Amino acid sequence: MWMLWLMLLLLSSLAAASSSNVKPGSGCQEKCGHVTVPYPFGIDNSMCAMNKNFFLNCSRGDSPPKLMIGDLEVFNLSIENGSMIASISTAHRCYDGLGNRNSDYNDPYVKLGNRPLRFSDTRNKLTAIGCDTSAYMGDPNGSFWTGCISMCTNESAKLNESSCSGIGCCQTPLPKSLKSLNLTLRSVYDHEDMGKFMPCDYAILADETFNIAEFQASEDKSSSNVTIEWVVREKKCPDDPNSKVYGCGDYTTCYYSENGQGYRCKCKPGFQGNPYLGCVDIDECLDKEKYHCEGKCKNTIGSYTCDCPIGMYGDDVTVPYPFGIDDHMCAMNKNFFLNCSRRDSPLKLMIGELEVFNLSIEIGSMIASIFTSRRCYDGLGKRSSHFNNPSVSLGSRPLRFSDTRNKLTAIGCDTLAYMGDPDGSFWSGCISICTNESAKLNESSCSGIGCCQTPLPKSLKSLELTLRSVHNHEDMGEFMPCDYALLADETFNIAEFRASDDKSSSNVTI
Repeated sequence: MWMLWLMLLLLSSLAAASSSNVKPGSGCQEKCGHVTVPYPFGIDNSMCAMNKNFFLNCSRGDSPPKLMIGDLEVFNLSIENGSMIASISTAHRCYDGLGNRNSDYNDPYVKLGNRPLRFSDTRNKLTAIGCDTSAYMGDPNGSFWTGCISMCTNESAKLNESSCSGIGCCQTPLPKSLKSLNLTLRSVYDHEDMGKFMPCDYAILADETFNIAEFQASEDKSSSNVTIEWVVREKKCPDDPNSKVYGCGDYTTCYYSENGQGYRCKCKPGFQGNPYLGCVDIDECLDKEKYHCEGKCKNTIGSYTCDCPIGMYGDDVTVPYPFGIDDHMCAMNKNFFLNCSRRDSPLKLMIGELEVFNLSIEIGSMIASIFTSRRCYDGLGKRSSHFNNPSVSLGSRPLRFSDTRNKLTAIGCDTLAYMGDPDGSFWSGCISICTNESAKLNESSCSGIGCCQTPLPKSLKSLELTLRSVHNHEDMGEFMPCDYALLADETFNIAEFRASDDKSSSNVTI
């Protein structure tokens, strides 16, 4: 009984292994003749390939050995582009100068089978060569036919050029998702009156490397190279980007092919290697030509930091690359060069006239302070102090006020606040009217009584804050003698602002 149980356990283990994403062992061959065979492809042993769709044949009886996928010879396999270069037969017809055919090979048929392969629609074209020539391609099922026609004379034909000039040749693109096709060649006038000028016509499926002049000069015109695209599976990527994806290794992402259904794998930013075996972290500090850093470079998982030698500046503000201070060489370019004001104590990190408190590489943002607008009254409706219409511009640097993390906030009970572009292209604001009894300013967020908020537009680089009183604080007495208009980020706390001695500025996200 225990022997039967052991055999069932062994069989279930083998079945599980065959259905899982098996990685190749050290004994797998990676060369067939001059062609490198990277995983997920494999030769000689089916266990060296991801699955049967990626298992290729290395014909070692040929010299040099030929890498084959079905009946097609393969010359290159690209993991990065998700493609392979293979050869297929051309269609040709030759005439004797009197309009009689003396040789032809017409209607070649190519089928990529059930593997997740497609002829590339962006890198291949149907090309017809001849001066009395019409060429067609179509699905063997007859679902489509398309082609082009080329008519010319001896004097007009230009076939000494590398690409198709449109005289003596014509081209037409391929549809997407093409897995099989027929090439068909016809002569419009059976080469009558053509003599021996261009005795042969050709219909070719050729990729972007095809050179017409070289083809014309070649003795062997029986085949051409095409680009075939492949995917791991003809299925969708998981909705959860953190879930495991069949075929993809560690530190990879799943992305879609643009040529029909299916996905491939690629390394996440900051990683390199074969994504089907698993990617490894790039040590950017070892390649300063590609990853510029004149300061102190520190490799991190999937990224790196570049700090100028002193390390910490301002009120404990870290300055990671691409930002830099002290030396322009510490920044990516002038847009990321900041000023560390060493005359202040503690030191202040400045971008223009704005003090910076935080720089985030992960979310592409910085926290800085800008002035608030304020108006104070003496209890009799007369202004006792004010600072109105502060204007701030982020200049020509690639910076914007965050439209999702900032809001225009007005605080007061007889208060009208506006923000606008100094050019007058837009104005937007909110109004807050309340009584002593109704105001609720002991809460952390704006309740809508004693304060109001409105969002920012996108792509805002400069603004002006304007503050008005609706009734000039008449009958307000000394209750809430000051009104404020401020641009504040999501961390803004109204109760803390009211309790603060310094209300001259607020923090914003840029």
